[in-house]
Amino acid sequence: MRRICPVCGREVDRLVDGLCEECYRRSNPLVRDLPRIDRLTFRVCVVCGSVLYKGRWTRRLDVIKRHILDLVKTRGLISKIEIGEISLEEGEQEVEVKICGRASENMREDYCETYKVYVKLVPDICPTCRSIAMGKERALIQVRYVGDRHSREDLLVLRHIISQVLAKSEEVQRGAVIDIEESGSGFDIKLTNNTIAKAIASAIHRSFPSKMIESHKLIGMDRSGKPITRLTISIHVLNLKKGDIVTLDGRGRYYVLAVSRSSIYLKDLETRENVRMSIGEILRRNIRKISTETGYGKVIKKGDKTLVMYGDKIVDLGSRDIPEGSLVKVVILDSKIIPIDEEIIIME
Repeated sequence: MRRICPVCGREVDRLVDGLCEECYRRSNPLVRDLPRIDRLTFRVCVVCGSVLYKGRWTRRLDVIKRHILDLVKTRGLISKIEIGEISLEEGEQEVEVKICGRASENMREDYCETYKVYVKLVPDICPTCRSIAMGKERALIQVRYVGDRHSREDLLVLRHIISQVLAKSEEVQRGAVIDIEESGSGFDIKLTNNTIAKAIASAIHRSFPSKMIESHKLIGMDRSGKPITRLTISIHVLNLKKGDIVTLDGRGRYYVLAVSRSSIYLKDLETRENVRMSIGEILRRNIRKISTETGYGKVIKKGDKTLVMYGDKIVDLGSRDIPEGSLVKVVILDSKIIPIDEEIIIME
């Protein structure tokens, strides 16, 4: 049965809420409201092209598109929304918004409507570019080595970690590192950007057995009256390896069996007991690396006993099942040999 649209008089086979589909579309556009220009004004850095969005500078222009999507109010069943290209040139520009869908579920097919919104970009300079231009330090990473002195190789490893983090960061952050200076028992990394400082510090912390502490210091106020702080991140790196011998708090002597990111495993050379400590726990101690003679003793069997011979010294390992002729790591301490029987070389 054919029906007549009361608005245009056209005869159609079906009506949508009393109107033909074309008249219904005209009276019920897919968009109920478009954002005003005052809600689409953004500050853009004239040096690096980053955009200020929700209080943060970002190199990703899609934040403007996401903002438009958040503000466009639609009706009906929407299947797709496309935002046209946005130029970084300052001033006001027209941006096309294409919206596809159906104003009513009773309509047969999806269709698309095109709208215009206006975006205004205001020139500015982001804090990172301003700091770089002035050589102004906003963040400091203090890397300190505990247990053994740092080396040139440690600096090369740090530079590699920093370059990897910067390679993955936004372009606006790649000039954030001002300098790397040797300082006492480690290195100071000076930066202009807090976000990249935290990313670099986290990467260093993940790469070594270490403890990280973060603090902030007020250094001034910006033009709007907001406080400016300097971020300091201290990273204490446990610079010990298997085979080192240390004292803790001036007492005892310990052989380092193994070091992981979270723990250190030691042998107490006086009690011959194995000790496990967390990295945080041992970094709270006064660690001093000491030098003493080490070597490998040869295993000999005497009845049911296992002996280790090193030069003219012999130590009894009891009934330990170690093949004769094997080599066992030993430490010479107070004219005695102390076997490190976790380190055995089986000789064929």
